Amino acid sequence: MNHSSARRHKRRAARRAQTAKLTLTSLIDIFTLLVCFLLVGFQGDVQIPSIEGLSQPISSTYDTPELALTLVVTPQEIRINEKTIQPTDAGDYTALATALAQEAPNYRASQVVNGRPERVVILLADRQIPYRTVQQIMAVCSAQHFGRIAFAVNKEAGHG
Repeated sequence: MNHSSARRHKRRAARRAQTAKLTLTSLIDIFTLLVCFLLVGFQGDVQIPSIEGLSQPISSTYDTPELALTLVVTPQEIRINEKTIQPTDAGDYTALATALAQEAPNYRASQVVNGRPERVVILLADRQIPYRTVQQIMAVCSAQHFGRIAFAVNKEAGHG
């Protein structure tokens, strides 16, 4: 065997003898990010906020709420997602309409009606609120493309 083929033979033997090194740091980082993404992205049951002093109507039917904008109407104020928008007895719902228009891009349209995207809003209204007030608030919601209105109610005792 000549000198150059002996060197070539040594290089090949050295390459075969090397073991592959696996760095686990990058792999652990990827799995950590994946777990965080899954935990943040997972949407379980939608939690309806409990408002102190809010007396909701009672109903025997119950559907699980979907992810939606939450509109709370108490005798004192109107809130969107825990943020106070205006007093309930203001009579003019311009502030509510503006707030709904600002929130609309944050919610996916659940359906399209007459070419207009309609989003879901969950309405929590105190049972003491006059029907006329609730009706006006629903009209404002519908005008701002939140036309699918779900009412939050308490379950009737004795039902599933």
